[in-house]
Amino acid sequence: MSNSMDDVVEHAQAMLIIGSNTTEQHPVFGTMIRQAVLRHKAGADGRPPVQLVVADPRRIDITEFATLHVRQRPGTDVALINGLMHIILQKGWEDKTFIEERTEGFEEFKATVMQYPPEKVSEITGVTVKQLYEAAEILATNKPMAVMWAMGITQHIVGVRNVIVLANLQMLLGNMGVPGGG
Repeated sequence: MSNSMDDVVEHAQAMLIIGSNTTEQHPVFGTMIRQAVLRHKAGADGRPPVQLVVADPRRIDITEFATLHVRQRPGTDVALINGLMHIILQKGWEDKTFIEERTEGFEEFKATVMQYPPEKVSEITGVTVKQLYEAAEILATNKPMAVMWAMGITQHIVGVRNVIVLANLQMLLGNMGVPGGG
């Protein structure tokens, strides 16, 4: 992780869990996430609710706390994330300043992502177009946003690509190097 568990649960306004049965495999962090969602949802700390998106084909425990549970087909994580980034670019939700100041190769990246329109991604992943737009909006408009993943996406033949697209998502949204991001 690029940020500590304490940092994420204290500062993130949105979280994406993908390829991780967090409450089972990382019970301490899973409990911290659940408590953060409940605490913020209740308004106990005066902050807006933490929006939790879980992308997992299975209905794992943490989905009970999710704002949105996206159930993509196994092995379609790259298409899912590229599709979310397509929508983010389409809606103009990207962090233009972060991109300009801290990234390179953006035009090539954008050309790739634009090959993943929501309708095509829906066919590939089995996730409805409506859910794709909902997930993209939650992740893009609640800042900072943190992404958590584990071996559920890294132990695939495309495991490296899965991690790269998640890093690209965070750079697209300007969530790297900030409290509650990463």
